[in-house]
Amino acid sequence: MQRKEQGFKLIKAAWLLACFGIGLNYFGRGSLSGESLVGFMGLMTLVSFPSGYLAIYLLRALVWFFPEAAGDEMTRTYYLSLSLWVLMTSLGYFQWFFFLPWLLRRFKVIRSEGQE
Repeated sequence: MQRKEQGFKLIKAAWLLACFGIGLNYFGRGSLSGESLVGFMGLMTLVSFPSGYLAIYLLRALVWFFPEAAGDEMTRTYYLSLSLWVLMTSLGYFQWFFFLPWLLRRFKVIRSEGQE
């Protein structure tokens, strides 16, 4: 059991490192271009799949309902990208390290109750 917990912590650390690496790579460039935004969104969607799609659509809905809050083009790109990164990282973390383990434990309990 100890080895399993260590493996889970290692996977969690690697996942968080990947998310922070993607964020630092994108935001550390200084200029936010459309091409790097596509790569950023693709990688973040990959590590936070499928909840990453939810983050993209939630942010799109917010911008659609409140377009004046977005500001000028450069500010909008930076703040929307930062918001997207935070939202995708948070949802992905919740999905992979809280919801999925809970779901697996739940299935294990249901399965063991069915065998009795």
